[in-house]
Amino acid sequence: MPRIVAVAASACLALAAPCLAADKPARPVIEDTYIIAPRSVGEYALVETVNYGEKGELLAGAALRYRDKLLPSMAADIYVYPGGDNETLEHAEQTFRDSVKSAATHGIYSDVRWGEPQGYELQQHDGSAWQGRMIPMQVHHQQDEAASRTYLFHHGLYDYKLRVDVPASEAADLPAAADALLRSVLPAVQVVSVGGCGKQMNIDVMTGTAAAPAGYVDGVAPDGFGIAIRETDLNAAAASSSKAPPEDNAVVKLTLLAAQRQIAHGCTSFPFEPQGDNVAVLKLHYPADFWQSGPANPGH
Repeated sequence: MPRIVAVAASACLALAAPCLAADKPARPVIEDTYIIAPRSVGEYALVETVNYGEKGELLAGAALRYRDKLLPSMAADIYVYPGGDNETLEHAEQTFRDSVKSAATHGIYSDVRWGEPQGYELQQHDGSAWQGRMIPMQVHHQQDEAASRTYLFHHGLYDYKLRVDVPASEAADLPAAADALLRSVLPAVQVVSVGGCGKQMNIDVMTGTAAAPAGYVDGVAPDGFGIAIRETDLNAAAASSSKAPPEDNAVVKLTLLAAQRQIAHGCTSFPFEPQGDNVAVLKLHYPADFWQSGPANPGH
């Protein structure tokens, strides 16, 4: 699985107090985003990736194409692209409809027939649920008639779009097949950004019997952007030898736990190096002025 690099912990190991107390300059909302896609999930196989950022199209993000080994005629494309804090499903749906209209204007599609949009809830591995929308469509594409379902979600600062197409002759199989692929594959795609992501790291040094801030578990905020450490533990960590085992250093333990929680929430202020077997990694690198803060929105 992707993990935080050791430098985040080792940087705090020798000089614990200065590391925690230092004021750092504000960082861009997102410096880099890593889209980490499994090459296979059950009967689904990743067959193609496109990094539009490398083509100078950062607003288009990245695309992943999966195939169903049990239904090879089905094409499934996942798109992950910047949406910003103000994004809504209504806007995402209108953008999708406009793209189909543009394709029809250019002769790529014809005879587009829209179905009724439906709300869709997608369960994630951590027990949370994304609220999205499913838009059915039937369209004539080149020489073929296709039945299509497009699923739209917004999470964090990104939009997620899954479009699934089958030949019109197999339209009856589409709802179950598309839902099964969505539930298996999309939760397995991890998106981790590195940067400020609109938040600053908060460090609380507790004296005496002072309690950790509300909501903290094991000394760390749920989103990983807050650490609470007792003054005695901080002093002990600063005085300990840099050769002491990391598991004995309170600062290192809290730092690693914070990093894990930040990654799970999709953004970390720590250095990050995606690693893992059987995954494809697409990196989107943003110029400092791409994301506008308060709230964050993609720049144009």
